Amino acid sequence: MRPFIPRSEAVDSTFRLLGRRIDGVRKGVNAAAAKEMKVGKYEDAQGWMEIGRSVGDFAGRVEAFTKEWKRLVKAARILGRERANAEADKPPAHAGKKRTPTWRFCEPALRALAGRGGTAALNEIVADLEKSIGASLTEFDRAATGSTGAQRWHMEVQRSYRECQRQGWIEKQKRRDGLWKITPKGRAIGGEKT
Repeated sequence: MRPFIPRSEAVDSTFRLLGRRIDGVRKGVNAAAAKEMKVGKYEDAQGWMEIGRSVGDFAGRVEAFTKEWKRLVKAARILGRERANAEADKPPAHAGKKRTPTWRFCEPALRALAGRGGTAALNEIVADLEKSIGASLTEFDRAATGSTGAQRWHMEVQRSYRECQRQGWIEKQKRRDGLWKITPKGRAIGGEKT
């Protein structure tokens, strides 16, 4: 199981957008009530204030749902980590037959990056991963590839760099200096509190 809920970022974004839209509605309702008060239409203003209270109640329920969603995502992340750690302690059932998927390198790489203070070069990440997950790599992962003779799993770590950038876990680099720089979101995935 992956240590996060797929597409959870889209739900997070939707909750943020909904909150902003509700704030806009509340401002509009308040402006309408103020406008009616200004021209002396107190009953109409009172009606707008009732609507405003209802919108406020709805906003409170949306905020409660948002918090519940965040708790769910955090629980899934913790469960995913526990399972990943249990899996890392034993050799995979497919040892020697298949490659380890790129996404499996993301969280260990983020942990290694956080352990190095948040910035590290690719070769430092690879060295840390050799220590932390080396025992769980398959024969296929360890096979040399290409003219450089680098092990396949080193290429997967490079691919995980791009995946981590896409997820917003490490900073996107305009120039290719090969440095990994963790973001607060990446620290949360890597298990370090911001």
